[in-house]
Amino acid sequence: MYILQRSTAPSFTELLKKDNDVYQVLFYPTHSVHSDGKMTKDECTALVFKNDKLVGIGDTALDMIK
Repeated sequence: MYILQRSTAPSFTELLKKDNDVYQVLFYPTHSVHSDGKMTKDECTALVFKNDKLVGIGDTALDMIK
């Protein structure tokens, strides 16, 4: 996972198994909505990995696995 070696730690992570596939979702902060100093998932962009390969970015990618 080259992209993981080149980036900072995500704010949130999720792991999901669906059928015989394993999905890892990494949430990186991309836009601040609230000025409360706390990062939430709605202020992040998701990177979706399927079996260690990047398969999508953002809400559309999340929707296809949930």
